[in-house]
Amino acid sequence: MAEVIVETARLVLRRWRDHDFAPWLEHLNTPQVKAFLGGVQPLETMAERFAKLERAWDVAGYSFLAVERCEDRAFLGACGIGRIETASAPDGLRGEVEIGWQLRADCWGQGYATEAARAVLAMAFERFAFPTVFAQTSENNRASWRVMERLGMARRADLDYPDPDYPPQDNPTMVYALPRADWEARQT
Repeated sequence: MAEVIVETARLVLRRWRDHDFAPWLEHLNTPQVKAFLGGVQPLETMAERFAKLERAWDVAGYSFLAVERCEDRAFLGACGIGRIETASAPDGLRGEVEIGWQLRADCWGQGYATEAARAVLAMAFERFAFPTVFAQTSENNRASWRVMERLGMARRADLDYPDPDYPPQDNPTMVYALPRADWEARQT
């Protein structure tokens, strides 16, 4: 069984297992889920990304995690933290820690993204003591930036940037941030 990293009332966030690739590909590489993430990707690209997900925890000590529903252990998606590696990101953002999530389309609107992201933020600030966690999205991805706002993240328009890896309609990349002190103040 894969190592459970975080549990919430409804979710288990755990390390990846080899057999997660099939549901990850089936549920997260769809036109609906990938609408603001560069579109459906070729199998080879997805296989490379999955291999990177599997290795990341061992390399960095943190990563994006598989998200399962506690009730039935159904695979719902991914949520976690990583470093911003986008070459076109501005200097004040590149290399910083970001949080992100991807859920199956049939799980949208049920609070799973917010619940998983809250648990990941707690891990980022309590376990790793990161000073700030960033998040990025497209202006058109209203659902994602609404989650960022529910998490207490503030818009950082000064860090927005055009990302040539995404189509014009998904640019510029919008940036949100949550300093650790702000997160701590919300915990009391």
